[in-house]
Amino acid sequence: MSQKRMYWVFQSGGWFAWALNEAVLYTNQYGWNWAWIYASLANVSLAIFLTHTYKRVIKQFSWQDLPLLAMIRNHFFALCFMAASLVALNLPLDQYLLGDNFEVQMNAFIVTQYLFNFMKPLAIWMLIYFFFQYSKKQVEMEREKNQLENAIQETEGKVLRAQMNPHFVFNALNSIRALITEDPLKAKKGINQLSKLLRSSLLTERKKTIAITEELETILDYLHLEKIRYEERLNWKIDVAKNILQAQIPPMLLQTLVENAIKHGIAHSAKEGLIEINGERIEDQIYLQVINPGHLKIKGESTGIGLLNSQNRLTLLFGE
Repeated sequence: MSQKRMYWVFQSGGWFAWALNEAVLYTNQYGWNWAWIYASLANVSLAIFLTHTYKRVIKQFSWQDLPLLAMIRNHFFALCFMAASLVALNLPLDQYLLGDNFEVQMNAFIVTQYLFNFMKPLAIWMLIYFFFQYSKKQVEMEREKNQLENAIQETEGKVLRAQMNPHFVFNALNSIRALITEDPLKAKKGINQLSKLLRSSLLTERKKTIAITEELETILDYLHLEKIRYEERLNWKIDVAKNILQAQIPPMLLQTLVENAIKHGIAHSAKEGLIEINGERIEDQIYLQVINPGHLKIKGESTGIGLLNSQNRLTLLFGE
């Protein structure tokens, strides 16, 4: 059974059970009258209309996200309004149907008594509704948490394997080997940078997010290693605002873009190329850019699995 269908089954079934109970009480006290059926139908229809409208108002105005006192105030006023609506229907209805048997003298106490009588089933309805909503939210949060952890672990693993693949390590080691006799100090520095890069990739595998400044340190090691290979063809410029350096992003997010920039903008060009990494904060959003020379050639509608992975990781962590 779908959730929508289940809701209507319990909604109509619960109010019909309440109305039937009221009809039995009236029958015991005043005797059988077909009017009790019509009165019950009128009450059921109004109660369903009121509670369903209340449910829609909660969702539309996000009452569950309000501060505690504001949320309690809104729900209390809604409860009073729904109960008052049922009183407004039933007081004249009782006077009309009971006729001479309606021996109640109208006063504030009687109206209050009517009000409290109708607040009881409405309050029970609200408690049941919130119990199911809370349970549903907890289940969804647990499911999203598991989904997030699994997806992050899977996508991070893919990105890390793509970044730290044997092909890259092989090229880096070959470049360093060529420097051993030519420039031993530079070769030693290259080994240290490769070591740091590999170590940071292993450490970030255990983290969901890292600071932008940590990501930039890894990128600099990566760029210095690639500089050995591409020499004067590879240059870079990093301009990231200080006020976003501690902001958290998924590990290897910018690293993936930098590798793409070198692959598509430097590797196939004989000219000097500049890789730009920019970052700034505008209002409540952070903008990060990796720019490379050349023109991107896209086959079909695909923009590469790396970009899709990056987009998915950001969406899973931060929403839209």
